[in-house]
Amino acid sequence: MKWHGPLRAKVIWISTMRVCVLGAGVIGLTTAWELAERGYDVTILERRREPAAEASFANGAQLSYAFVAPLACPETLHKLPALMLAAGAPIRIRPTYDPEFIRWGLRFLSACNDRMVTETTRAQLALSALSRSVMADLVEGEELSFGLRTVGKIVLHRSRRSFDAGRLQVERQARLQGSSNQQVLTPSQCLELEPALNLSSDEIAGAIYTPSEQVGDCRLFCQELALRLQQRSNVLWALGTHVRRLITRDNRVCAIETSQGVFDTNLVVLTLGAAAAQFARKSGFRLPVYPMKGYSITARFAHKAASLRHSVTDFEQKIVYAPLKENREEVARVAGIADLVGFDGAIDRRRLAGMTRQAAKLLNLDLESDVRPWAGLRPATPDSRPIIGWSPIRNLFLNTGHGALGWTLACGSARQTVQMITGEQLSVNPGWFALERSA
Repeated sequence: MKWHGPLRAKVIWISTMRVCVLGAGVIGLTTAWELAERGYDVTILERRREPAAEASFANGAQLSYAFVAPLACPETLHKLPALMLAAGAPIRIRPTYDPEFIRWGLRFLSACNDRMVTETTRAQLALSALSRSVMADLVEGEELSFGLRTVGKIVLHRSRRSFDAGRLQVERQARLQGSSNQQVLTPSQCLELEPALNLSSDEIAGAIYTPSEQVGDCRLFCQELALRLQQRSNVLWALGTHVRRLITRDNRVCAIETSQGVFDTNLVVLTLGAAAAQFARKSGFRLPVYPMKGYSITARFAHKAASLRHSVTDFEQKIVYAPLKENREEVARVAGIADLVGFDGAIDRRRLAGMTRQAAKLLNLDLESDVRPWAGLRPATPDSRPIIGWSPIRNLFLNTGHGALGWTLACGSARQTVQMITGEQLSVNPGWFALERSA
C-alpha cells in the first residue's frame, strides 16, 4: 500500500532551494544524498571534523530488517526491577531528577504493552522493507563497498520465558507481513547452524533464525557515501561546525547561526541523533529522544578458532555479534548494553569489561591484542520508533530518534523524509513516525 501525501500539506519547491542537513551520521548522509539526487542544493553541517564520528562509528554492524522488536514491551517491563538492581545488568539506569528523562521514562512505561508492540512492529517492518530496497538500489547504482553480506541472523534465547516471547514476536510479524521466513530453532539446531558458539544445548531455550539478514560496516558505508556526495556540485560541506541556534522569522527558519558564521537556508532537516532533543528545546519545542549509551569492541578470532558464519543476538544479554572482514581477515564486531545515564559518552571500563567477558564466553576471540573499544549514544524514543515528520517550526523537518536501528532504517528514513518534503507519494504511513503520535 502507498500512502498519499504528508500529514500536513507541505510541498517544498526545488528551484534554487537551499537545504541544511544538521548532522553527518548515517541518517544525515543518506538524507543529504536523497535530497541532492532530487536537485536540491544541500549544505551538511557537522560539529565533528569527519562524517560518522559518533553513533555511526562502530555500531553493531547488523542490518536487521526482519528483527524489529521494540525495547519497550511487556517482557522488558517484567524484568525492569531486576535490571535496575543488578550491577552487571545489560540495561542500566542512573537515577536522575532530569524532567526530560522522567517524561521519557513515563512514556516508555506506557509503551510496554501488546498493542503498542504490535503498532511499533508494523511500523518498523514497513520502514525496514523500504530501507532494504533503497539500500540495494544505492549499493548497485553507486557501487558502494562496505562489507555488505547476507549472512542470516540468529537470536538466542536463554530462558523459556524469553523464548516464548520471541516466538510470539515471530507470529506477530508473520501476521503483519502475511508471511515470514523466520525459523524457530531448537537448541541443537541452533548449535548445528552456528558451530562457533561456545554453548551447550542446556544453556539455550531456543533461537529464532532469519536467513535474509545482512551485515555491513556502517562507518565504511558513510565514508563511501560521503565520497560520492563530495563529487556533487550541489553539496556543500561544513565539517567542524557547531550549530548554535536557528534564526527564525514568522515561525520559519531563515538562517542558522554556527561557530563558522551564518548559513542562509530555505529548509532544515534535523538529524542530530542524541543531541536532537537538546537542540529542539533551544528552538522552542520538545522531542521525546533520550541518549542510550552502547558499547562495542572489534576483535579478531583466536588462532585456529572457528569464525562466525552468521550474525548473532544474545537476547537476554542485549549483546550482538556480527562477522565482518577487515583487510580480508575475519573479525567480530561485538556491541550491546543499554545505559540510560544522560549525555555521558565516556567509556565506562567496568561496563565494557562486563560485555567483553560475555563475549569471551560465547566466542573464541583474541582479546589480548588489537581490541578496539568504542562507546556511543543512541538516540532512543520511548516506543523505539524514529521521528520522521514536520516539527512545530514550519520549515524544520525531523529525521531522528532511531535508537539501535539507525543503521537498518537509515535509507528508508531518508527516502520517507524526501517524499514528505517534496509531496511525493509516500511509501510508509507517516502517522506511525509523526512527532504527534500517541505515546
